[in-house]
Formats: sequence, C-alpha cells, structure tokens
Amino acid sequence: ARLLAPANRPLSPVMTGRSLKVDLDTMEFSLPDAKAAAKAAGARLNDFFVAGVLGGLQRYHEAHGAAPEYLRMGMPISLRPAPTPGAPTPGTGGNQFVPTRFLVPLQIADPAERMQAVNQLVAAQRAEPGLALVDALTLVTRRLPRAAQIGVLGGLMRTVDFAASNVPGVAVPVYLAGAKLEAQYPFGPRSGTAVNVTLLSYLDRLFIGVNSDPAAVGDQPRLMACLRDGFDEVLKVA
Repeated sequence: ARLLAPANRPLSPVMTGRSLKVDLDTMEFSLPDAKAAAKAAGARLNDFFVAGVLGGLQRYHEAHGAAPEYLRMGMPISLRPAPTPGAPTPGTGGNQFVPTRFLVPLQIADPAERMQAVNQLVAAQRAEPGLALVDALTLVTRRLPRAAQIGVLGGLMRTVDFAASNVPGVAVPVYLAGAKLEAQYPFGPRSGTAVNVTLLSYLDRLFIGVNSDPAAVGDQPRLMACLRDGFDEVLKVA
C-alpha cells in the first residue's frame, strides 16, 4: 500500500504541466569538495547531491512566488547487497534497483541540516520491507491490459515532482579508441516527472545532467541558475 498509494496531483504549484518535450543542461563539481561537505555534515555523497537539488528547487519556487513545504521525489533504491569484506563478490549482474517516491522537505534553510534530513529519509526508504515485493508486483502489472498498465504506472509517476538519481562511475581513466574520456554527462528519463537530475562520478569530478520538461519548467535558465546556487550553498558546509 505504501509503494502503490495513489496521489491526485504534484505537490509543486509551479511545475505542474507535462509534455514529451525535453530541455537538457549540465553542471559539474569537484568530487573531493562534495565528499568534504557531506563529511562535515555527518552525511553521504548522495545526501549532498539531493540537498543541492532541494536547495535549487526551493530557490526556483521562491522566484515564482511559491513556497511548498514538501515535494514528491522519485529515486531508484539499489537492492544489491553490500559486499562482505573477505567474501567473494556476488555473481548476480545487471541492474538491481527499484523506483521509490517519497516526500522531501523543501524549506530547510541550513544546508547541513538538509543533508542530515535527506540521510534519514533515504535510510528509511532503504529499510522499507515492501521493496522486496516489487518484482512480484511487476509480474502482476505485466498481466494487465496495456491501457491498464499505462494508467497504473502513469498515475504513480505524473504526481512525482522531480526525480534524482546518483550513479557511481569509474575512478580510473578510461579510453575510447585511444582517446582519453574527459567528461560524461548523464541524462535520466523523466518518466512523467517535471525534472530528472542525475549525477555520475568520474575520476575526481561529479557530472550532473538535468532533463526538464518545458511544460513544467517554463524558465529553464532560471532553474539552472537556482540549482547551481543550491549546490554552491551545500559545498560551503565544508
């Protein structure tokens, strides 16, 4: 019931429209600086990332005369078990994650406190017993008529205000036909949300791709400026 509970509308009073059009933009930051900021708050890199996104969205809403207390966030949660020191690596490959959606606070002014709040919320989602039932629920929905599938899944995602995904990258240089890869920017699918912000690390940099819906985000340059200010604020915690 917690995983599939329906919602009537997005919580954002500003980012309400939906379309199939896309606006893409990018940002990048120092990985050591981001880790230092997270460590100073007693949090993790993912908490730094989400706190920066929340700071940017809070500024964007404020610029449009709105101040919602919460937004609904979509985030993939990994189900891959943590490696045990000294034990062989599990042989199961492929993606092992499930999509989740939950409320996140938008009005926490202190960036360190915001990171700590995100840390607690994500930890609660990782401990959700219902995540183990997602595969079984997927098998059930696949047996529904296609129109019913679209109705169920679309109804779940259209009310999500934004999606955030943190993808660990490689920590060593990689090459393509002898040319060193210098940067890589990820763009995650919106899947019915207003904005998808995805982070991918590579060497000592964090590369962020922003996929926004112009029907929901009518002022994309302002959104990017607000997101950069949000991340700069969190970086200063270090």
